[in-house]
Amino acid sequence: MVFAARQLQEKCQEQNSNLYMTSMDLTKAFNSQLGGPLAKKRIMAKFSCADKFIAMIQQHDGMLAHIVGDGKSSEPFPVTSGVKQGCVLAPTFFNMMVSVVFTDTFHDCDTGIDINYHTDGKLLNLRRLQAKMKLQEVTVHDLLFADDCFLNAKSESDMQWSMDHFSSACDNFGLTINTKKTEVMHHPAPGKTYVEPIITVNGQTLQAVDKFTYLSSTPSCAVHSDNETDARIAKASVAFNRVHANVWEYRGISQHTKLKVYKVTVLPILVYA
Repeated sequence: MVFAARQLQEKCQEQNSNLYMTSMDLTKAFNSQLGGPLAKKRIMAKFSCADKFIAMIQQHDGMLAHIVGDGKSSEPFPVTSGVKQGCVLAPTFFNMMVSVVFTDTFHDCDTGIDINYHTDGKLLNLRRLQAKMKLQEVTVHDLLFADDCFLNAKSESDMQWSMDHFSSACDNFGLTINTKKTEVMHHPAPGKTYVEPIITVNGQTLQAVDKFTYLSSTPSCAVHSDNETDARIAKASVAFNRVHANVWEYRGISQHTKLKVYKVTVLPILVYA
C-alpha cells in the first residue's frame, strides 16, 4: 500500500494533476465492528452468506461478561459490541465489514484517481500507452491495509463528497471516524499554487497537513524521499545506540557476530522502516 500511495503521488505530478489524500482513523475499529444483529445480518447478506452461517454468527448476540479481581466476581453485564479478545471471527468479519462500507460509499460515484494501464509485460515502452484500445482503466478510490485507510480524490469537492458518503456508510455499520486523528493533504499540480484544503466531517474541519505517517512511511506534499530517509536514519540510530555498550563496544563479541546483530536489528529499519 505504501508503494501504491507513492505511485499515486508521482503519477499525479507527472500528469499535472491535483491529488487530495485523507488519512482516515477509525475509533476502536476492531472493538466496535460487530455492531448490532441487524448490522451483522445486512453485512453477511451482502456477501450472499448462507442462512445457517448467519445464524451461527448471530450466536454472538447476547453475550455476557464479568470481571474477576481479588478473588471476587462482578455481576454479569452485556457485551454490546465487538467480540472476545483473540476471537478468530474478528479479522474475518472486519474485512467483510470494511469491504461493504467502501462498496456502500462508492457504488454510485466516479470520484478517485483514474489509472490507465496495460498488462502486456512491456512496462518500459511508453509508446504502448498511446494505443488507447489496449489500455485498461481503474479508479483508485482508496488505499486500505487493515484499519489504515487513505481516501483519494482529484479535487477538494470530490474529497468532500467521498468523506460525506464514507461517514454515512460508517454510521450505517457502527463505525466512528476519529476526526482528531484524521488528516487531509493536498498535492498541487506542478506550477500551481498550494491552497489549504477545507474538508469537514460531521461539522468538524479536518486538520490539513503537509505530511503524515502511513504504515511507518512518511508521504509528504514535497513528493520526495527526504523526510522518509531522515525518519529511517533517526529510527535506525536509536536501535544502533540501544546496544552500543553491550554489543558494539564489547570486546568479547567478534566482528562477525556484531555484523550479524547489525543486519538483524539496524539494517531492517533502514530498509523497511
